[in-house]
Amino acid sequence: MSPYLNAAPATAETRLGTRFWIYPQPPFIPGYEQPDRVWLNIPRDEISDGPSDILMYVADPLFDKQPYASGSLPPFTGPCHPPVRAGPDRHFDYLDPQSRSYLGVHAYACVHFVLDVWHSYLERPIAWFFREIYPQLEIVPLVDWQNAQAGYGFLELGYSDIGGTRRPYALNFDSIAHEMGHLISLSETGLPAGLARGDDFFVFSEAFSDCVSLISFLHFDSAIDRLLRRTRGNLLLYNELNRFAETSPETQIRLATNFRRMSEVTREVHDRALPFIGAIFDSIVDAYHFRLVKSGHAEGRLLETDLRDLTAEDFDRFRMLTADAFSSDPLAFKRALVTARDEIGRAMAKSLRMLDPDNLSLEFAARAIVNAAHGHAADRLNENFIWREIIIPS
Repeated sequence: MSPYLNAAPATAETRLGTRFWIYPQPPFIPGYEQPDRVWLNIPRDEISDGPSDILMYVADPLFDKQPYASGSLPPFTGPCHPPVRAGPDRHFDYLDPQSRSYLGVHAYACVHFVLDVWHSYLERPIAWFFREIYPQLEIVPLVDWQNAQAGYGFLELGYSDIGGTRRPYALNFDSIAHEMGHLISLSETGLPAGLARGDDFFVFSEAFSDCVSLISFLHFDSAIDRLLRRTRGNLLLYNELNRFAETSPETQIRLATNFRRMSEVTREVHDRALPFIGAIFDSIVDAYHFRLVKSGHAEGRLLETDLRDLTAEDFDRFRMLTADAFSSDPLAFKRALVTARDEIGRAMAKSLRMLDPDNLSLEFAARAIVNAAHGHAADRLNENFIWREIIIPS
């Protein structure tokens, strides 16, 4: 395997973890053909063959497996591919990303990456909601199914089929992070009892999971750098931050950039989640702009203008000013985006313990996020949730 230019150098601190390759976006997306080398926050001597550890293990079926359904749960007991072993140095970045054995390793690495992000926001480990029955999460990297799902003790990944080309979701960080969002929210709120599919709990779960995908993606340094270079610092442009569960360069399943309000959506769960997702994305962009203005890299008028009402002339003007400022100090834009990411991500994580799964409304969830935020971020979250008609002013 040829070396990758975006490989991160080792430091004394990162040597405490374990190296893996991860694709921040699927490898068929232009600019993401090569994976990033990442260090996961788990010591090498705590990972066994599989890979597996105290929290999870990979079970890679030797033959086609149907997805788990009602009445079928882990563990998978059929024949499996041999467990993948670490390299001589106990790292897993020796594997060829084109190999079949890499699928399970990539899925395992993505799960740990997302957990590392949300552990940091929660400031404590996440305890699986199914831990009394299954102490470990079973990761099935390939099932005969055009979908992916997370459930009671398992995460299993199928594939997309576009024009006869199969693309495994095990190589799709967005899809894995979205499914992890379901496991994280359920582990923090607990399981609901007796809810109907259309209830707000399920709408919130879809919205939260998409936001987990978005915010986790922003923890790849290479992705942030590429994103800002492509947009010249203007996050209002159409870009990879706005996409979820890519199935081809032209096809996006869900978009975070949207102008939907609750009065404009249907009762379908994913459609009903769009205003909530949009409010979170708007708040990340608002917090990003606030930091740029505060550091002198954007004019104050940016905070006084409702970006949803920009004329084409105003948009072009902001775009040119942003591009000029970005060219002179790109690191300031990166710092602003990282700060905005963490402000909103931390508020979302800390809101989970305030939620009752049996009596959850989108408005209560939105207010919990606002209450968990601080300062300008809290103000913008509140205003954006009001505009989306999720929070109704008293």
